[in-house]
Amino acid sequence: MIRKSLALASLLFLAACGPGAEGSSSDSTTAADQGNDAVVSAAKVVVDANGLAIGRGQSREAPRFGTPRGEVDALLTTAFGAEPGKTTNDECGAGPTDFSQAGPLQVAYQDNRFVGWFVGEGEGVVTSDGVQTGATMAELRDERPVQVITGSTLEGEFQYQSADYGMITGFFEGSETDGTITALAAGVTCFFR
Repeated sequence: MIRKSLALASLLFLAACGPGAEGSSSDSTTAADQGNDAVVSAAKVVVDANGLAIGRGQSREAPRFGTPRGEVDALLTTAFGAEPGKTTNDECGAGPTDFSQAGPLQVAYQDNRFVGWFVGEGEGVVTSDGVQTGATMAELRDERPVQVITGSTLEGEFQYQSADYGMITGFFEGSETDGTITALAAGVTCFFR
């Protein structure tokens, strides 16, 4: 009797570990992850709460905040096929700030060091968790914890916790539930409040 029970338990254990049980429980999350992976893979630049990444697969270069401007601008030139435009604003709240603009991406520098990024409307830039301008607030809420910043002097301001556990700020137009994301940012910004 004990032998039969052990044999039956062994068969049940093996069946539970087989490919059928494994595949069925994770199919729904895998589809969402694959969709985000495809969006991230197709992007020219991937941004996150601590910097950005340019390139594909193993050759991806990922300058973090604090990287010298020359290195970041060289990568932006490679990603967008043209040298970024350059501007300066001496009146930013965080102090004098230099900027490089490439496509919808504006990169901020202080003392020639990468300190922040801002993504406006346009294509080619996405966050590491697949969020991009043009997405809806509903889509973002399905994936991440989102907090609309009430009392902000900037209309439609929100923040969310990214996949790397950092905070990304953004702006939306329309309602909190299904409005459209128009901009994203992290690090030092030059918003006048």
